[in-house]
Amino acid sequence: MTTVNEAFEIFRQRLELSETEAKNASKRHTEVRDCIRAKFEIDRDFLTGSYGRHTKTKPLKDVDIFFALGEKEKKWRDKPPHEVLDAFRDCLVEKYGKDAVDPGRRCATVEFEKNTKDEEGKVLSIDAVPAFELEDCYEIPDRDLGKWIKTDPEVHAEKATAKNKELGGKWVPLVKMLKRWNRSADKPIKPSFLIEVMALDLVDAPFTTYAREVQRFFAAVPAVLSGPWPDPAGLGPHVSDQMTPDLVQKAISALRTAEKKASLAMRLEAQGKTGEALTLWREVMGRYFPVS
Repeated sequence: MTTVNEAFEIFRQRLELSETEAKNASKRHTEVRDCIRAKFEIDRDFLTGSYGRHTKTKPLKDVDIFFALGEKEKKWRDKPPHEVLDAFRDCLVEKYGKDAVDPGRRCATVEFEKNTKDEEGKVLSIDAVPAFELEDCYEIPDRDLGKWIKTDPEVHAEKATAKNKELGGKWVPLVKMLKRWNRSADKPIKPSFLIEVMALDLVDAPFTTYAREVQRFFAAVPAVLSGPWPDPAGLGPHVSDQMTPDLVQKAISALRTAEKKASLAMRLEAQGKTGEALTLWREVMGRYFPVS
């Protein structure tokens, strides 16, 4: 029978992009880049967000592309943020249709597989983020706040890379597993980037096992979830600004339930009841976790 450690390794592999998914992602984000570039002067564009940091879990949703606007687009910076977001949306609507494009808080989102039940091997959506490059960071529009906010996805990537190196390449897979749990649990933690930010602080060397680190994360987060979690780059709004008191309580409940099941699974494993342990881990981590 598969051991728990072996099951987590299979789980890790299942969360990696397949060749089909990688090709589909490349095709999709190239299309979106070409579409935006045809309408706007773009100094450069690049993949960012969890996809760019390699912490995106499957299925692929909200793949982020940053578009650094050129000199001819400076007029947008003097207008309300929603105007450039709406302009990006209108541009994408011309190619993909009104039903496929949604106006987001800081982006325009193209939904490729809006109502699909078969998510395997597909890119579900891509976020096009307008930005202005400053000397030391970027500014992006925030529809909800009604202002331009500073951010630096390159700093986020540097911190993720450093933490992953510190933990022997196991931090990125762990974050993917935790994000997969979040999705399987109906996304009690929002945005999923908040999981990544918390994992930067809460997961330290030496790394033990995936099972133990997952259980430790579940145990540690309830005590600190309600506190503010700043932008790792120290520039923009708190990453935790979506977590209202009601959402915090919902997330704490989900985390405590997951921690109890994870702890029980570890006890079952210690008692030699590997099959029961794997079944319980599957309940916690979702359908990608193997039971045999």
